Amino acid sequence: MTYQIALTPVQFLLPSENVDMSNVECLMEDICRCGCWTTPIPIEKETGIIMDGNHRLRAATELGLKHIPCALLDYDDPRVSVYHWKTGQPFCKSLIMKTIVAEKSLFPYKTTRHFFQPALPSVRVVLDELMR
Repeated sequence: MTYQIALTPVQFLLPSENVDMSNVECLMEDICRCGCWTTPIPIEKETGIIMDGNHRLRAATELGLKHIPCALLDYDDPRVSVYHWKTGQPFCKSLIMKTIVAEKSLFPYKTTRHFFQPALPSVRVVLDELMR
């Protein structure tokens, strides 16, 4: 089963965790050096919740990108597994929806860890295309 990848407006996306700005700055440098976007951000397709890639979203925002490649998924998809970053225990997916959408709150940095089976594909989209 293949993943659906789409150029998604940055303003539709909802961050799910706080970020470390030093990591964001390193990502920005890497993205600019490459001149293209290579890793799609997996999102919950109905709400825009970032499953994995909060640092990449922040880098895209800081770089002024209007769109970014996203893998469109939902939390009921059997290819998506979520665990607590520190304990490795399964993480309640409904808590993610409640916290991000209903409470409009963010989880602390490194709260959830998402796994995708099979692994997400790579992409190659030039930055100029993402600025429109």
